[in-house]
Amino acid sequence: MAMQTLREATRDIHDAFETGLRIAAPDAGRDDYLAFIAAMYGWLQPFEARLWQAGWPAHLEPQLRSSKSAWLEADLRAAGLDDEAIARLPRAPAAVHLDSAAQRIGTAYVLEGAQLGSQLLSRTLKPRLAPWPARWLSGYGEQASGYWLAFRKEAELRLADDAAREEAAAAARAAFSALAGWFRERGAA
Repeated sequence: MAMQTLREATRDIHDAFETGLRIAAPDAGRDDYLAFIAAMYGWLQPFEARLWQAGWPAHLEPQLRSSKSAWLEADLRAAGLDDEAIARLPRAPAAVHLDSAAQRIGTAYVLEGAQLGSQLLSRTLKPRLAPWPARWLSGYGEQASGYWLAFRKEAELRLADDAAREEAAAAARAAFSALAGWFRERGAA
């Protein structure tokens, strides 16, 4: 029920965002991927550590889940950016709400769902990027389904009542809206 609430709350933003992504275009290549990872890094890096530090059970492996900025940074370095260039990348204003467990789940829903989308993109885009490792597209690798399932179970457990589900849905919607707006500003969507 929780996942359905989150999915329904974000469907319109998700669909518009996904169809507008330059890396999803049939002719997407290195420049499109670089724009994507630079935008994603600029949006995620300012709040990722705070998201995964508070109150997550150990079985969800929050330490690993909090490494997505590092994946993006590895991709940026593989593209030739050095420390100074990465430090100069624009950062989005922190437009996500992380004050409650429900808000953190709603925000994490956007990021963990992005890993599923990356798995699909990697099949078509990664060969065009070779030999670039495209670490972001690899995500959790073969464990992606297991990580998603564990997240879903935790969301269902923690969002057992209507108020928590609605709070999480509002946070997911706000996070997706902020992400989509940031990508439009950066020309990556």
